[in-house]
Amino acid sequence: MRHNGRAPLKASQLRPEHLSLRENEPRLAVCPDCDTWHRLKRSMITPHRAPDANPKDERRYFGDRPAGGRRCPGSAQRITMDITPEEWTERLLAAETTAAGRRTARQIRKPRPQAAPATAQMTAATRAAREQLAEHFQDKCDRCRRFGASHCAVVIELRQRMSRAEKIAAAAPAVPIYGQLRTALREHRAVCTPCKDGTPCGAGRKLAARMTSIARKQVARTA
Repeated sequence: MRHNGRAPLKASQLRPEHLSLRENEPRLAVCPDCDTWHRLKRSMITPHRAPDANPKDERRYFGDRPAGGRRCPGSAQRITMDITPEEWTERLLAAETTAAGRRTARQIRKPRPQAAPATAQMTAATRAAREQLAEHFQDKCDRCRRFGASHCAVVIELRQRMSRAEKIAAAAPAVPIYGQLRTALREHRAVCTPCKDGTPCGAGRKLAARMTSIARKQVARTA
């Protein structure tokens, strides 16, 4: 087998996933012309046909021997093995690690809809803003009449205030729980020797952690 006359390709310059230098297995390489795997014989890619030499809609074999076809220009391409199988393995692992790092492992979940506040909470929290909004509409605002209420700055501001008030009202049920935990923590610290000495015990840490979690959730809801 004679080479194709092209300059040799260095194995170190090829992508590691385009080579196979595993021990106890035939050495393989991807042809640079047709992107198909072929064996390496005497550091050359074994001769093979071009992918378009035999159309898929025709029979490739008419008898015992294959029909004639155009030879792929990448046949007998020389590859200089300037890396060891160990070096190739390290490069392959590094490439796989980099590719895996690009794919995020974090699952993106659809946010759960927040529970709507009780009707009594909505009425009390938004009463002032609703009254101002009703007075604004009774005054027959020129901008609302011309461009619609959705374009009036006063209406937009009042509706934003109502939305913020509803969020605060939705978080209100967590406040009594926080107060109960705070009372329980104070009572616990009054009788717990480790907590008095500044080294919280397991129960003290759990109570403090629950209080911190509730406070963070309340801040996130009202933000």
